[in-house]
Amino acid sequence: MDLSIVIVNYNVFDDVLECIGSINNNIKKLDYEIIVVDNNSANRDIEKLSDYFPGVKLILNSDNRGFGHANNIGVSKASGDYIVLVNPDIIFTDNSLEIMYEFINTNSNIGVVGPVQVKPNSGIEYYYTFFPSIYSRLMQEFRLYMTAPVMKKRFYTFLDENIKKGKPFEVDWVMGSCMMLKRQLFNETGAFDEAFFLYEEETELEFRIKSSGLQNYIHPGAKVLHNHHSSAGKLGVIFVTYQEFRSRIIFDSKRFRGYKYFLRRLLILFALFLRVMYFLPKSFFSFGSGKKYRANYDLLIFALRSRTNILNDRFNFNEKKYLFL
Repeated sequence: MDLSIVIVNYNVFDDVLECIGSINNNIKKLDYEIIVVDNNSANRDIEKLSDYFPGVKLILNSDNRGFGHANNIGVSKASGDYIVLVNPDIIFTDNSLEIMYEFINTNSNIGVVGPVQVKPNSGIEYYYTFFPSIYSRLMQEFRLYMTAPVMKKRFYTFLDENIKKGKPFEVDWVMGSCMMLKRQLFNETGAFDEAFFLYEEETELEFRIKSSGLQNYIHPGAKVLHNHHSSAGKLGVIFVTYQEFRSRIIFDSKRFRGYKYFLRRLLILFALFLRVMYFLPKSFFSFGSGKKYRANYDLLIFALRSRTNILNDRFNFNEKKYLFL
């Protein structure tokens, strides 16, 4: 089998249906299977999936242990030579999957390939295609991401210039909302690190892949629509922000060494301390601010742990329900 396409669902059944429909309309020449992994959705509509697509494999998790964990389960049931990890809010257009498959299957130096992602009505979805550095984290923590000249050039200009050339181009990492790689490579590299519950798990995986000597690419000939009806978004801003910070702490604890790790710890601790002090007085007058204070305080305590304890931690979805109540 050529492709195994893994989709992780959490309460977005309609998106899953639309995504699968676009896959079936997109692939003409390849032998493929679709595997849907449900992360214990409160909405049980996913159990009706076979009524719409009888050939799709459905895996029902008994609890939600994160995006990476669910993908790892899906890949463990896959039989394709290549896997495609895709968010349910992705819509495939034209023959984008076959374009990516042809490229990666004929280039042995490629680790991961992804498409150009387009947001409906607003054009290219820009993202920072480089691995995080101390400088980029500084810009990120203090919300200077889109204003610093160096960051703007890397954020916008790099993608614009390379997409216009029309040829596949190398990046540090491809967005996990749609990425293709060999199933054997995924397994041999160690799959997704399940310390990440949400965000940056693909960046960390692709860091390991690139460190092994392979290259990651975006193919401008392959385009998908990204509707951003994300499962995470349904859990609220506090939950999303918490996971973004938590994943940064984990990723940087793995990536940085020596003085860079020391500087990074100081930076994240300082940023979280400021957030705690900002929300503390507000928490006495606002329930929402109280949740934000508690979330940032929890993150500060998490960031103070040793590197080993950080990397061995697993997010407990049920224990942190205050994040999205």
